[in-house]
Amino acid sequence: MLLKGKTAVVFAAGGAISTAVARKFAAEGARVYLSGRSNITVEPLAAALKAPWKEVDAADEGQVVAWVDEVVDDAGRIDIVFNGIGPRAGDASYATSSFAIPYEHFLMPVQMIAGSQFLTARTVGRHMVRQGGGAIVFLSASLSGSFVPFMSGITAACGATEALSRTLAAEFAQAGVRVNCVRAGGMPETRTILETTANMGRTLGQSQEEASRAAMANLRGRPLTVGETANMVAWVASDQASGVVGQVVNVCAGSIVSR
Repeated sequence: MLLKGKTAVVFAAGGAISTAVARKFAAEGARVYLSGRSNITVEPLAAALKAPWKEVDAADEGQVVAWVDEVVDDAGRIDIVFNGIGPRAGDASYATSSFAIPYEHFLMPVQMIAGSQFLTARTVGRHMVRQGGGAIVFLSASLSGSFVPFMSGITAACGATEALSRTLAAEFAQAGVRVNCVRAGGMPETRTILETTANMGRTLGQSQEEASRAAMANLRGRPLTVGETANMVAWVASDQASGVVGQVVNVCAGSIVSR
């Protein structure tokens, strides 16, 4: 098993991607600790995985620090951290013209996604540096490497997240802590994609099916799955990827050119 004996912390565990990642971590032998803003979605997953969990807002520094300290007290160390946080598509005005999007909606994904990734990475990173190793895996989207209109806020957030992962990799690598980012294509199993393609269809005067087909276009000819993304996250977090540091790893079924 890829992650046998590892302790992994998953933030925003109620979302489709983090749920798949948590399940993959557990299947690969990791002891998983879960958190999310709502116990309605996290508690059933925790029960299924027999995993400790807590209601935590991953954008609240006090809650994040308290939860990470609690995990370290219980498990002794943290080997892996993954954060799948993101706003609702409507709350952040995804698929809205840059002329029309409220400024605060543009900033929301930048603050929530890049800000929370920074917060959880540095909080866990302090423990990883002291223990002499660990893997921090960020999540971004293929928007950052393609030309998609009406997605200014989330595209900026993904670009910022990828740049942040390189900066932290440079800071943490000498202590044995690997920081990388998985850049995923659109996955129709996620609520974000379903809501975004519906909004995009209205913006472009298309049906949701047409907008969804355009958003999911790739060389495989079928949508990417959350399971495929979770598989990549688990591999990047594993010791098999020990030489992968400061990289943005594409898992997009060929929807963009790797760079």
